[in-house]
Amino acid sequence: FKQGNGSRKLVVFADPNCGYCKKFERDLAGVKDVTVYTFLYPILGPDSTEKSKVIWCAKDSTKAWRDWMVSGVPPTNAEKDEKCDLATLERNLALGRRHKVTGTPALVFEDGRRVPGAVPPDQIERTLAAARKG
Repeated sequence: FKQGNGSRKLVVFADPNCGYCKKFERDLAGVKDVTVYTFLYPILGPDSTEKSKVIWCAKDSTKAWRDWMVSGVPPTNAEKDEKCDLATLERNLALGRRHKVTGTPALVFEDGRRVPGAVPPDQIERTLAAARKG
């Protein structure tokens, strides 16, 4: 999803049942001019996998993700995209394992810098700015 002009980039590996991920998603509202690429990374148990499938297969997966993570509206199959490719979730897991992502949220900035955990908006801003200069 994009906020503001979306000129800065941030990758986030996140589990739908991760409380720190939910806090991070709420804190992102205070970050300007960023495009966030969220990789669903269901590592906290079977329910995380099920929620990830429903969110990924929603007709508007970004809305389903934000509704769940920010507003607490549970994902449902009501607006399911029948052409959904669930193999994407397996690819996300493989990507995370290859890059040794062991917890969520895991943030990756444009310069390749990785930051584990939910960091406050001011730290996100500083790291985004540093990544652009890098």
